[in-house]
Amino acid sequence: MPAIHHFIPTISDGDGTSNCVLSMQLRMRELGVDSEIFVIEDLSKRSLPSYLDYKGNSDDILIYHLATASPMPRYLAGLENPIAVMYQNVTPAHYFADFDPLAGQIQEHAKADLDFLATRAIAGIAPSRFNAQDLFEAGFSEVLHAPIVFNPEDFMVEGDPEADKMLWNLGERGFSNWVFIGRLVPNKAQEKLIMTLAVHREIFGDSAYLHLVGRPSYKGYVKALFDLAKELGVDDRLNITFGVSTSALSSFYSMSDLFISTSEHEGFCMPLVEAMYNRLPVLAVDSSAVGETLGGGGICLDTFDPRQLAAYAHEICSLPSMAQSLRERARLRLDEIGAKATVPQLDVAIRRLLEVAGIPFDLPTDRPSKLVVSS
Repeated sequence: MPAIHHFIPTISDGDGTSNCVLSMQLRMRELGVDSEIFVIEDLSKRSLPSYLDYKGNSDDILIYHLATASPMPRYLAGLENPIAVMYQNVTPAHYFADFDPLAGQIQEHAKADLDFLATRAIAGIAPSRFNAQDLFEAGFSEVLHAPIVFNPEDFMVEGDPEADKMLWNLGERGFSNWVFIGRLVPNKAQEKLIMTLAVHREIFGDSAYLHLVGRPSYKGYVKALFDLAKELGVDDRLNITFGVSTSALSSFYSMSDLFISTSEHEGFCMPLVEAMYNRLPVLAVDSSAVGETLGGGGICLDTFDPRQLAAYAHEICSLPSMAQSLRERARLRLDEIGAKATVPQLDVAIRRLLEVAGIPFDLPTDRPSKLVVSS
């Protein structure tokens, strides 16, 4: 039996990169491929083994999931195994210059890791055309496409009563609930959402509430968001939630009126898929891989102009027919990017990876997947 093992610096619940690893592992096991996950730090309480404890065979394929710098690339390069890189994306260092120069240096090291692995890896794997371009530029001789498979199990739970009550009460008071899900980091440009909220209030009145849901990474950036909201006079209409439970996350997706994104740098942007799965109308700015992921599942603007964003947000939240149209568009897009479509694409990438590694194995791709059944 062939083995394809995964190496990721940190794994945690609710993290996009972590969810990608878990979905890939699940499908590989369904296909009869031995697959384990090795980490530096396990924040998910799965008791996963340390990468230093790997004792497999020299013909095992080892996939490194690259999103930040770590000691793993040098360790893996010292093994005899065939190595592949699942490129989860590296945020350019300039986004962190004003808030945490050290974070920028870490991202530069991560990009150096990508260049280093290009000379050693048998293949690079990208979830988007946007990410694939970085792999080509780094010099990977084989670039495979494997979209991140969405596993809806996190949303098959009851909503959180407190979150439900808060969102319901705001709706009853006449507010439309805007939400953005994602870490509080400069490349996601949450400050532009706050600017849009302020412009919306000025033009259309006090009728919107913005919820930013995500783990904080840089204190300076979080402080800048609060300071900007206060300066623009919308701090009383801003709710920043530093990470939530699975049930609360489900509440924000199912009870909000609009998912709005001004993120500037995304390698895939799984929250867009999660929003579409929950039939939440989506308004986003086309940048990096955002437009590629969203497709026709929402409204994608080619500008960060807060006036245009505010106008579209107001129309979506004011016209039930427009919101319903976007829900239908989300449903159709999920047919293209949901697990039923992406699991076969992942199967193709796994088969090709085995071929490049010279491992003969008849991959039983007709086996059903729990990822599709759950969807």
